[in-house]
Amino acid sequence: MNNMTFRWMRLLLVFCVAALIGGCISVGLGGEGTALAQYRLEDMSPKVQARAAPIDRRLLISTLPSETIGDTYSMAYTKAAQQRQFYQFASWTDRPSARIVQLLSERIEARGVFDSVSRIGGGIGGGLTLNIGVNEFVHDIRTSTARIEVTAELIERRGRDLVERKRFSA
Repeated sequence: MNNMTFRWMRLLLVFCVAALIGGCISVGLGGEGTALAQYRLEDMSPKVQARAAPIDRRLLISTLPSETIGDTYSMAYTKAAQQRQFYQFASWTDRPSARIVQLLSERIEARGVFDSVSRIGGGIGGGLTLNIGVNEFVHDIRTSTARIEVTAELIERRGRDLVERKRFSA
């Protein structure tokens, strides 16, 4: 190899290394990035009044397993029927099913309906189980509204009987 070819190969190698390194480094040109906004579901309704005497039952509350698009940390929206997409820069701080169960548990406990209210896994036994599942939770851009659908199942634990199953939507 002559001296001139060696120089060109060395120059080409230096150029390739510089291009590779330059591709791995971001200097922040083009403006600031968009920050991720996180939202949390809150109970905005007025405080409930406690019952005079609770019924002599203990209630356990649990989350039904869900594979639906509405029960994720990502926030779903729709522009057309049967279509769902996720917001890129917005998410929930808690899964909707977990947060709804927490809010419902606090509300039932404040109401004083049962001797005790606890989440399953809390180490407390109970005669009734309330299973809550989020079927849909989506922002409808066409109507500027949100849609939520929740399934609730009340189970008598002793006989493992389904007392009631209802779907709620708003």
